[in-house]
Amino acid sequence: MEDFLHELKPHGSFRTVSKGGNVLFQGEIPRSVMMVRSGIIRAYTITSSGEERTVSLHGDGDLLPLTWVLGVTSNSLFYYEAVTDCRIFQISRTSFNDYLDAKPERMKAMLRQTATIYSSLLLRITGLEQSRALEKIGFTLYYLLFTRGKEVEPGIFKIDVRLSHSLFGSLVGLTRESTAKNMKMLRDKGIIDYASFTYTVNKSKLEAFLGEDGFRDLSV
Repeated sequence: MEDFLHELKPHGSFRTVSKGGNVLFQGEIPRSVMMVRSGIIRAYTITSSGEERTVSLHGDGDLLPLTWVLGVTSNSLFYYEAVTDCRIFQISRTSFNDYLDAKPERMKAMLRQTATIYSSLLLRITGLEQSRALEKIGFTLYYLLFTRGKEVEPGIFKIDVRLSHSLFGSLVGLTRESTAKNMKMLRDKGIIDYASFTYTVNKSKLEAFLGEDGFRDLSV
């Protein structure tokens, strides 16, 4: 997406959104394609009882809202809110699509990004299907490792998102207390470590804990 930004920059503009600020409302018709350049944005929905449920987290290079960008939906399916201070690049959908259509390699790059998002969301769904809280959290950590992980030393990944136990619990449908208890269990097993809402993950230990050898081939 860096090449995209370099070439599209003359045709778009930047905006900043402060922590807690609204990016899009559910049902809103976006006025432009948005590319996150810094910070974290969460997509969420509100249940019939008024509870917020975090659907996904988005960071540097992500396009929002992707279903509208690709013409699958006519509006935003979710609410989007800045978890941290964010910087966003904006460009009209017409200009963005004209840019993609001009060269096949650009469309291939877009397809690769979409495939990565698809794969990560399958991991997220797998986590939500688990019956035990510990496995829910484990698979969700793998989803975050896949989407926001940065290898800081061989086999050790830092999740480049500041996650409170409340926000993490919203991702998996658990209370803050249950999330904190199970996070401690994973830390005691040497799978994760955390301080100041920042997590590091031992990838091989997490894979062994999840018992999913097929994940070892995933490119993070």
